[in-house]
Amino acid sequence: MKAEAKSLKFLSLEGKVKIPFFQRTYVWDEENWENLLTEFSHKPQGNFLGSIILKQLPTSSGEPKQLEVIDGQQRLTTLSILLKALYDILPRELQENCKGDVMNILFYKKDYTSRNYEIKIEHSQVDVDVYQKVIKANFINDTSSPTENINENSHNILKCYQYFYNELEKKDDEDKRKLLNKMLDPENKMLVVIDLVEEMDDEQAIFDTLNTTGVRLTPAEIIKNSLFQKVIQVYDNKNEAIKLYKKTWEKTFLSNEKMVKYWETERLTGRLKRDNLEMLLHCIGVIKGFFDPDKHTLSDLSKLYKNEIKRIDSKEDLQKFIEEIIGYANIYCEKFPALDKATLFTFKDSINRLFHILKILQISTFHPYILFIFKKFQNDDNIIREMLGMLEKFIVRRMIAQHETKNYNKYCKEFIHNSDSIISKLRETTDKDITNGLRRISNKNAALLLFWVELWRRIKDEKYDTKELKYTYSLEHIMPQKWEEYWKKIPEKYNTDGSKMSDEEAKKDREEKIYWIGNMTLLRTNLNSALQNYTFEKKMEGEGKRGIKAYADLSITKDDIVKPYDDGDKKWDEKKIVERTNKLEREIKGIFDFSIRG
Repeated sequence: MKAEAKSLKFLSLEGKVKIPFFQRTYVWDEENWENLLTEFSHKPQGNFLGSIILKQLPTSSGEPKQLEVIDGQQRLTTLSILLKALYDILPRELQENCKGDVMNILFYKKDYTSRNYEIKIEHSQVDVDVYQKVIKANFINDTSSPTENINENSHNILKCYQYFYNELEKKDDEDKRKLLNKMLDPENKMLVVIDLVEEMDDEQAIFDTLNTTGVRLTPAEIIKNSLFQKVIQVYDNKNEAIKLYKKTWEKTFLSNEKMVKYWETERLTGRLKRDNLEMLLHCIGVIKGFFDPDKHTLSDLSKLYKNEIKRIDSKEDLQKFIEEIIGYANIYCEKFPALDKATLFTFKDSINRLFHILKILQISTFHPYILFIFKKFQNDDNIIREMLGMLEKFIVRRMIAQHETKNYNKYCKEFIHNSDSIISKLRETTDKDITNGLRRISNKNAALLLFWVELWRRIKDEKYDTKELKYTYSLEHIMPQKWEEYWKKIPEKYNTDGSKMSDEEAKKDREEKIYWIGNMTLLRTNLNSALQNYTFEKKMEGEGKRGIKAYADLSITKDDIVKPYDDGDKKWDEKKIVERTNKLEREIKGIFDFSIRG
């Protein structure tokens, strides 16, 4: 390995600069372009703009040199587009004066006697046409304009060119001249160029340790690059490698804009966001066993994949590994729903119900197990529903009982190796745990349970025309958490041994029952804060503002609270909370079938 500070003119001495076919497309955006132009325009000569890792490729005698870009394609592409935009906007006289220098950076000739110039940076197939359009315009008998018909849906390379062109138009000719001289000055050593010249140089290890500016590769991109570097090595035939890439990775993850967007979509996993492709690769690593969730963290993902890839020696095993990834990807794309506020839920759809529960509870730990079940039993929907139904019970039971989730990584691994072990884990949460849990439940967990109680009632009772609902309701405590001002009267209460409670004991009892699920309901919007602590009647009717009755769209509010109120029962107290909690407990146990058999 050799690292050296160089100017952009180092490209003048190079032949073809190739970007591997499997590298990502051009992804820099306006923020990156603005930063680079600001750095270049306002910082002194020799200001460091980043590093580029290049690998010398073997060539036959008499052929021009060839380099492969290991890292830095975004920066190198952007600098070449900036140079081209700057050249294009100069007055014609200045263009003629510097044309040779600019062409030597952007083009090369296959041999000294040739009349034809070739574009120096050879992009991957996704970017090649649009990049050539930008670089060739006004050169080589090409008079087209790369800025024609550019809009928000245009390729990023075109938008990059237009951004630079528009920004440079704001400068006077002298500023443009100074900027071009700065770009062409061989003493302006703006880049650190790292040449990999030895067979022992590990480009991935070097790349991973660099902290250059710009848009860093994701773990998924590092895994892809490592995988197809291995393909090139094992196949020893680039055309075969490209063919394999196209029919597998490109077809699955990059076939169209919709597919690219799907795999780039991020999901919240705990406090972190990860895109679908990284989540898929994590799931596969857990299923295959080389990612141990008890020992490893997500930061280990790309390293573990590279270790796994290194162990693959034959074409057959490598192809099998890639096809396995593609097989899991197709299942993931089909079966893992993208839920949002617009999603309509129905109780009949047990798979969406499970994913909704996991999303609200911010649990992604069991995604590998779910993917494993989908793959293993892909021809038997009944078994899939049965296995995932047990997982749903396991998660809901522990959620209600407020059991810790720290062992979920261990359980996920255990369930993959022995799916029957989930039954014994289910039994660890008793019915008594459930009873107690519903009487000290958090707002988030109560809202989730009440929502699915509502959908269960709607599927069970034909009187409801609407069987599908969005998860857009707000939780309300009927007896308010701040009850002291308007709910002063506390009824006489008795302990289980028949003795009368003291005032302090009665107050404590009320404080506890406020957080029983029977004191909670869902409204289609938040109740006005001015009403939240008022008396029961004012909360129901509203006073200047709309009350609970106005927002009671759901059975759990209309049937449980509004109807008795309208029938003359104007009181809400601890006795009502107990009665409704018992009713909801029976429904919840029925919905999630808490009787564990066998």
